[in-house]
Amino acid sequence: MLFKFFCFGWFLLGYGCNQLIAVPNEFPQSPNFTSLSEKGFFAGLERGDDRQVVLDKLQRNGFLGYQELQSDLIKSPVRWDGFAYELTCKFEENELSLCLIQGEAGWQDFFYDDILRPQWAALRNRITKVYGVASFTRDFPDLLDVPLNDKGGLITDKWDFKDRFLILTVQAYTQQDCCTRQVLDFSCCTLLIQPK
Repeated sequence: MLFKFFCFGWFLLGYGCNQLIAVPNEFPQSPNFTSLSEKGFFAGLERGDDRQVVLDKLQRNGFLGYQELQSDLIKSPVRWDGFAYELTCKFEENELSLCLIQGEAGWQDFFYDDILRPQWAALRNRITKVYGVASFTRDFPDLLDVPLNDKGGLITDKWDFKDRFLILTVQAYTQQDCCTRQVLDFSCCTLLIQPK
């Protein structure tokens, strides 16, 4: 009996240790960009779609899609190649005018080179696999070369097609931290998807 109790104890200890080992979150991959032969400029979206149509199309095409109450924008989290992005759909008079995909924003010293650079590179590679080489391209810039608080950011790549225009940028901006009230310099990458 003591032997069975001893063996059962070792089994529980071994099982418990396996459960304590951290496994990184593996979120599902979001759908890819819309090819040039498909209808719509992103996830079946077309210029002029109203908010409800945009929500329906995003959800039908595998995106979460939700309406942000305070801004009345349609947003959706996007997961590509292990990185988190946020899709924002902008409207003019209840008609879809453009989509913006923004990467994670951070201010820490290591963030620009250790997080933003690989996230930007992964996004650029994903776009290139779908649409080919950009008509305009430049290397990842030094942080000091990115204009601070310029809403357009520094353009690194452009793709120009008959039905859409894509612009990949790196942005730097100041923002007050909500907890410490300290003004910090943030940076992120953005992708503008503009239907024509």
